[in-house]
Amino acid sequence: MDHLERKSMVYLKNKLNGWLIKKMLIIEINTVLLNIDFNQLIMSNIFSNQIINPYFKELPRFTPKIKLGILASGKGSNLEAIIQDINRNILDAEIMCLIVNNNNCGAIEKAKKYNIPYSIIIHQEYKTRESLDEAIISKFNSYNVEAIVMVGWMRIVTNILLKEFRGKVINLHPSLLPSFKGKDSIKQALKNKVKFTGSTVHLVEEEVDSGEILVQTVLPINDSDNEDLLRERIKKQEHKIISLGIALAAMRWRK
Repeated sequence: MDHLERKSMVYLKNKLNGWLIKKMLIIEINTVLLNIDFNQLIMSNIFSNQIINPYFKELPRFTPKIKLGILASGKGSNLEAIIQDINRNILDAEIMCLIVNNNNCGAIEKAKKYNIPYSIIIHQEYKTRESLDEAIISKFNSYNVEAIVMVGWMRIVTNILLKEFRGKVINLHPSLLPSFKGKDSIKQALKNKVKFTGSTVHLVEEEVDSGEILVQTVLPINDSDNEDLLRERIKKQEHKIISLGIALAAMRWRK
């Protein structure tokens, strides 16, 4: 942790101490209010470099395992984080199929590395978003996918997909929703000079980045941060919460 980051966390710690009421903290970060139980706060190691809320020492267990379909457009680092949590027996899930929307998507190499079935569905080949989603549904249904995880999927999904997988589509977004929805969220955070940012796993609804929040991670923005540096720091935190977000959503699916 560099000097500026330590200074930011000391500032946060002092603010939290000032807002401690009984055993509940209310932290105002940008426009987001997070209610954090004090015992969970200690366990999540808040004063080191992060806040994760809610925090679980161990993820809930699922039998049979959750059958996941993954949508990705980028390098695939969050896909790999999910795979590694599965392989370490942290997350009770199977990745049935990966769908990407461009031939150069780095997630393809991750799928090859871990022997995950994948399909390339080029969105430009479809006249409408609805027809693209119909192709996605067909592919996922052929693999008996139970739920969909969007990790860096750079397409807006339609109600056709959401109706087929009702309540079973989640997304990972690099901001503290409801702040900075949509694309360029990291650039927006820097432009607005906010002091904290983070990442959110949420349920997907038809309105972009508007679904119910499942879990968030928070980190300070340093004076030395640019878009690339901040993106990498956020990415490291995303790897810590994506499997938790999946498990929290699955607790509802498996009721």
